[in-house]
Amino acid sequence: MKKILTALAFSLVIGGTMIAAQPKSLSNPTVDKVDAEVRALTAKVYPAFVLIGGGSGVCISEDGYFLTNHHVWSQAAQPANMVVKMAGNSRQFTADSIGADPRGDIVLGKLRLKEGEKVPFVKLADSDKVNVGDICLSVGNPFLLSGTGSEPTVTLGTVTATHRFQGGYNDSIQIDTSINPGNSGGPSFNLDGEVIGINGRNIASHGKRFNTGAGYAIPATQIRHFMDTFKAQDGGARLVRHGFVSGLKFDMNAREKGAVIRSVDEGSEAAEAGFKPGDIIVEADGYEIFNPYRYFGVIGIKPRGSTFSFKVKRGAEMLQIKARNDMPSESGQFGNVPRSDDDARRGGTNPLARMSDPFALPAAKSSLGFTGSYNTDRKVGGYRITKFAANSPLEAAGMQVDDILTHINGRHIMYFADLSDIMIALDAGTEVTIGYLRGEEKLEMKVKTVAARTR
Repeated sequence: MKKILTALAFSLVIGGTMIAAQPKSLSNPTVDKVDAEVRALTAKVYPAFVLIGGGSGVCISEDGYFLTNHHVWSQAAQPANMVVKMAGNSRQFTADSIGADPRGDIVLGKLRLKEGEKVPFVKLADSDKVNVGDICLSVGNPFLLSGTGSEPTVTLGTVTATHRFQGGYNDSIQIDTSINPGNSGGPSFNLDGEVIGINGRNIASHGKRFNTGAGYAIPATQIRHFMDTFKAQDGGARLVRHGFVSGLKFDMNAREKGAVIRSVDEGSEAAEAGFKPGDIIVEADGYEIFNPYRYFGVIGIKPRGSTFSFKVKRGAEMLQIKARNDMPSESGQFGNVPRSDDDARRGGTNPLARMSDPFALPAAKSSLGFTGSYNTDRKVGGYRITKFAANSPLEAAGMQVDDILTHINGRHIMYFADLSDIMIALDAGTEVTIGYLRGEEKLEMKVKTVAARTR
């Protein structure tokens, strides 16, 4: 025992001597450089941060446009506003919703600024240049820790994967920066201070909501593709849709590399573009397609109605086919393989579910008071009127059963979503321009919407 105590005492003396002999500063030039760069990056991006409701956001233009998640601002598909606060100066602004993308979990809003006023902002990166292993910095308001203040939390981490497909998060960037409740809608940056993505989701641990090191950001390149549509929706709608090429059905279990087409519906966009059963899509807009899930990932990075250039393998041939993602997909985040909006609606709508689903669409504010069915001539589109409601403004203005409603405020009506997305945004009593067909004759009228029926 005495030998052990003696040895322990000796080791403590040696240890104490070694500690005392160490320099007081543990400074390392490399670490100091990184620390200085992170501090400079934080100072650069911090002022553009926006606190919004129970989440986060970021300004992307000096005139006040900002981004957040749809599940943070779930009423943004209707004309809506809320009070937000910018980091650094604690100043409050009223913000208006400009466009909403529930499927992609993004909302574009705009601060109300005085004439000539400018605010701090950051730029969107080219997220296609993001690589696994890149350093990223995330800013957010986890667990609302800033309280009534405007001091967001900054975390540093790594890009751990790219092009992750998770249903609505169809081409997301995976990061290991801490993403927790309240971070939703906040930005992740590269070391140049550009936004690589908007954070919105993490993989929870055993049912808990705290971070596990697997967070997901909607990529900046996808958001940029949607920007013009956010700002200029046809017909008065504020809802932006994703879509896919109508008529294509895939073999989800095929072993071949690529997206193997199982069938093509007659008269669909896919048929008109030239796709055939057995074709294998191997590339879309320059992105490699290695299975059907990757196809859905790529097809979701641009808004519905966009044109894609596909490289298609047909036997020994390699073909180029262009087609549009013409069919609107459902708005929700559920299911790996996206359903069409029509298929989702056939499942029924539960008003109580809307209250608990942050991706459910708001109820329509107005109506045109008719029942119809799709026009079978796909080139014309529209709804063939089958019945009018008692208070229908269309009937009052002279429309008749069997007329085909083709346009509202210049927006071509092809699917129910084209009609409903407008009615979600417009108040009862709003004047709209209706385009319709009676036989071969093209007609137009102006009517005012009426209040939507409540269930």
